[in-house]
Amino acid sequence: MTPTWLHGCWQRAWIRMADGSVDDRSAVFWLQTETAMADVRIDATRPSFAGVGSLPECTIEQLAALAAANASTGHTTVEKVVDHPDGSHTCTAQWHTYGHGANFQPVVTYPEPGLLHVDATGTVMTERAPSGAYVEEWHLVPGSRAPLHHEVLADGREWFVAGPVHVVVRDRTDQPPNAAPLQQLIADRGLARATIESWLDTEYSVAFLEPDGRTVVRHSTLPWLEGTTLDVTA
Repeated sequence: MTPTWLHGCWQRAWIRMADGSVDDRSAVFWLQTETAMADVRIDATRPSFAGVGSLPECTIEQLAALAAANASTGHTTVEKVVDHPDGSHTCTAQWHTYGHGANFQPVVTYPEPGLLHVDATGTVMTERAPSGAYVEEWHLVPGSRAPLHHEVLADGREWFVAGPVHVVVRDRTDQPPNAAPLQQLIADRGLARATIESWLDTEYSVAFLEPDGRTVVRHSTLPWLEGTTLDVTA
């Protein structure tokens, strides 16, 4: 079980790498229930997919751009939990995804645990890599601490809920080799296009409950799903 002050959906405000570079534009979400987690990261440099409605309609350059995403499901463990007198909290978190859930990338991008600090309001979190490789700031999506829900649907998809935020994950059936990041694997021009499409045929979508009652996908590893209504009836 994770501490209640980690529960909910956290949206990253920015990340600063050791070389000083900052990314404050990519869409990055970490949804944490009591026992399960989903992480979705859509690169800000992804080009437009206007007029594209499926993988077969993508150019090879667009397929390569899709491969830059990162996402996973699994569970989180924490240690060295400290509740500070000022109402803030710290802990060391480890995310268990490979062998425990779905992974967009075939290899681990950041293998380090995270040194987390949640402020006294419970709404701003700082994450640091022990090595100093990066520091991130996350903000809690309002209202996302409850209800929390995670289940595997009848069609095999994972469904996560944190208040108004829903994440749906459909894993690929054709797994790439655990040899390199997906972009690097796809850069091999000797690959058949059908193989590339099969590796990208996986969905990680982040949807929000709208005032009209619909749950609408705002961010997805399959960009043509953005703006569609989420269907979790299967």
